[in-house]
Amino acid sequence: MDTWSHKLAGKHVHAFETLAANQQDFLIARLNKDFPLSVYEEHRRRRRQAERNLINTRQMLEGALQEFPHCIESTNVLPKPDSLAGCSILLTAGGEGERLRLSLQAKGFPAAALVDFTKAAFPLPGFFENFGALQINLALVADICARFKVDIPVVVTTGPEGSTTARVISDTIARHSGFGIKHVKVICQGERLHLTTDEQIAFTIIDKLPYPATNPDETGGPIMKLKAIEDGTGQSTLDWFASCGADKIIVLQATAVYHPDLIPLMAEAARNHDGLGVGILRSRFAANDPFGSFVLVKTAGKEQLLILEQEVRSSRTYTLKDHSGRYFLPYNTGFYVFDRAVLQTNDLPDYMTPPKEVLPDLPRSPKVGYAATDILALTRKPAILAVQPDRYGVIKKVDDLERLAKMAKQFGLDEVCRRAVSRNSTK
Repeated sequence: MDTWSHKLAGKHVHAFETLAANQQDFLIARLNKDFPLSVYEEHRRRRRQAERNLINTRQMLEGALQEFPHCIESTNVLPKPDSLAGCSILLTAGGEGERLRLSLQAKGFPAAALVDFTKAAFPLPGFFENFGALQINLALVADICARFKVDIPVVVTTGPEGSTTARVISDTIARHSGFGIKHVKVICQGERLHLTTDEQIAFTIIDKLPYPATNPDETGGPIMKLKAIEDGTGQSTLDWFASCGADKIIVLQATAVYHPDLIPLMAEAARNHDGLGVGILRSRFAANDPFGSFVLVKTAGKEQLLILEQEVRSSRTYTLKDHSGRYFLPYNTGFYVFDRAVLQTNDLPDYMTPPKEVLPDLPRSPKVGYAATDILALTRKPAILAVQPDRYGVIKKVDDLERLAKMAKQFGLDEVCRRAVSRNSTK
């Protein structure tokens, strides 16, 4: 039987016995609806596999040769009229934006302004039509489609089904008629149980009722969701991309703003590569540098382009320089391009974060999901596009809103948005 009982919940739910009878019944019903026993067992299995993957990566790096990866300087890339032919775009917009919300509250933003809060769609101060980064990016894609005379299918991923981001982002795109983009769709990111250190389900009390503690399936979740068969269609989003003639997928963060030339640059640079990461070359590389680092790793006749996080770097990682001797390893921006076929024939490996808070009174425990950084390791001919750090900006806290509004205007994105809205209204 794939259902929860009081006996099973007592064994696998942390502090289940502290709940009142009606609360126990509510939690069991909730688990049976969203996380039946087989799903819990799968999440537990994936957690163990993610832990093994982390250990294996550390062991592999001990005996591996690390080299500076192949880098393409953005100044050497010239986009052409057909650069974006066959490209699609994945805009990830599912983050809860808790840091931004807290910093907004600290600045005195009224609660009413945060009822339908989503980081991606939150207005940039003084910007055209109160657009947020998401609206700016969709308008930019629409403008690029018109400029390059191409059809770029776009997928926007939100938080899990039923989340505020899923509702608000879908409404925002519908209200603007997809910003004039011919093919645009919204899909919800997957969700995982955030298990305790002893693999039990934790719960949080909301309005006196217990709900299982969960987390989105990390940065690679939106990428893996492209493979899921959609209800009633028998088709995955990857299949949908193929039906639109798209062979390459450009991954961008919906919570950032981009110079209008960056997307065409990425597309052109990726033409002869099945995987491309966008990086910033370092002039110095300190031990406490928090950013993931692109590095070519060679072991026993095999080489992979990996993104090494701070906790798995070796002393060798910090000393590698490019052929000029000026730059250390490029750090990861979180923007990628890869061939659709790479994901069609491979899965991202299970991944765990460093320990995170489950509940304030419980030991910190890793979240489990997929890492977008692992996509390049699946490719055969990857490269790094080295760009300047002033080509984009990412929203994290309230002070970033003013900065990004100014940056977007400097990029001419207010005019881009004005053109896209005007063009869409005349259709």
